[in-house]
Amino acid sequence: MVFKKATSYFTGILLLLIIIVTVIIVSIKQTDDLRTINNEITSSFEITELADRVLTLSIDNETGARGFLLTGNDRFLAPFENAKSNLSIALDSLKSIKDIRQRHIIDSIIFYAEKRFSFSEKMINIRRNNNLEQSIKLYNADDGRIFMEKVRYFINILTYQQNELLNEAKSKSNDSFQRLTLIQYLIVGTSLILVIVLGYKFRSDSIKTKNELERKVKEQTLQIRSILESISDSFIAFDKNFTITYVNKASATYFQQDPEILISKNLKKILPKERNQPLYTLIGNAIESNKKVQGEVLDTDTGNWLHHYVYPSEHLVTVYTRNINDEKKREKEMEVINEDLRRLSTHLQQIREEERKTIARDLHDDLGQQLTGLQMDVHWMQKKLQQADPLLLNKINEMNEMVDHTIRSIRRILSDLRPAILDDLGMLAAMEWLNQETTKRYPIDIHFQVNTQEIPLSPDAASGLFRIYQEAINNAIKHANAKNITTIIEVTDSQLTMSITDDGKGIVNTQKQEKGYGLLGIKERTYILSGTFSVQTEEGKGTSLIIHIPLH
Repeated sequence: MVFKKATSYFTGILLLLIIIVTVIIVSIKQTDDLRTINNEITSSFEITELADRVLTLSIDNETGARGFLLTGNDRFLAPFENAKSNLSIALDSLKSIKDIRQRHIIDSIIFYAEKRFSFSEKMINIRRNNNLEQSIKLYNADDGRIFMEKVRYFINILTYQQNELLNEAKSKSNDSFQRLTLIQYLIVGTSLILVIVLGYKFRSDSIKTKNELERKVKEQTLQIRSILESISDSFIAFDKNFTITYVNKASATYFQQDPEILISKNLKKILPKERNQPLYTLIGNAIESNKKVQGEVLDTDTGNWLHHYVYPSEHLVTVYTRNINDEKKREKEMEVINEDLRRLSTHLQQIREEERKTIARDLHDDLGQQLTGLQMDVHWMQKKLQQADPLLLNKINEMNEMVDHTIRSIRRILSDLRPAILDDLGMLAAMEWLNQETTKRYPIDIHFQVNTQEIPLSPDAASGLFRIYQEAINNAIKHANAKNITTIIEVTDSQLTMSITDDGKGIVNTQKQEKGYGLLGIKERTYILSGTFSVQTEEGKGTSLIIHIPLH
């Protein structure tokens, strides 16, 4: 009896131990399964975050390249350079992912992201070489758009797969939790204390793990939604009847309505045509040409400057709209700054001419008179000492020649500083004098034609135009190695046109920096005179400068 009881106790204890061991083994396995599921969720979360990073950098890359293409301004390359420094890091992180299930999709994302970046870099390099037409042609090609669409396409697939994996993990977690709960109820049948102790422990751990999984699933879902609604600019898609088929959050905010309410509404009712005619003109042009059309429009209702991009397709039209108020503000600020610099340049030019006149006058009145007096004294000495020592007479003759040379040098310096003929006889006479002096110094022929004898210009304007002509002649001689220069001045009631053409070697790329300051000076002086300036040149075939000055 005792033996049977002992055997029963032993059997009960043995069964209890077997159940406990089984429960422990099963619980450990379930915990490991939950940990594995948690690791899968963490990995999925990291993959989605990397994909989001690649998409953001690709958009920054595209935005920076497009801004630089349209304006040629390096400040638009800030997003591009940031993407350049960070994209390779994000792509390397994607490459390190070993999950075979996503390998093909991740490789596709990496491939097309690198293709898109190379495309943008190529387009920027062409734009930097001042080939705007070729860069626009490259931008309008389908390659860049296809690469970007592929990146979005495979990222959407990857995001969808990760979402499926999360749902699968949640299902596994629920199944595991149910099995664990069943085991806990079995423990109650064998030992209440054991069930209370072990069941509470395992149940609390399981609930904690389940809550963590649900929290991560919720975060993942919110992140996916955030990716789809993260674009800050407005996107609207509608069919050929102007029935809205899609709006993003930014568009809904602009219209102050929920996206669900806007779907299926007619765009013309939301944006009346009479107040938005420029936009509908862009849309009509895009539909008619079946090509992308863009344009800047001032929204009269809000006072905002908007840049619309209209993309037509077979059945739908998509309008992408950016608010460019900040860009317009910066452009206005730059115009003000440039105008201030122009005024400063005008002031400095006037000061420079006044200083030239002052120095020339001082040299003529003071040093010129003193040298003339000295020359008269030397002549007097020559007459008085005709019978003197030959050495003394030679020295006096040398002094006389030195004084003559100094006087000629002073006259040349005075002419370079401020030709007296410019103030005495006017600009045209000064130009003809400059032509004569230039042909004396250099082996060059200058042909000068003018259709009037008098030009109605103020003294400052006449001085500025003479300096422009002087700089152009100097450039043709010193840089172009010209042998012939032809200058034609045509004057009408409202405008003066001056063209200066040489037969030199033209302006080649390697000379642009060398001649840059001379051309810049001509351009600045022309702007001061409210005129326009253009250069026509071809390597080996000479250069033509054409300057238009309004007369008023």
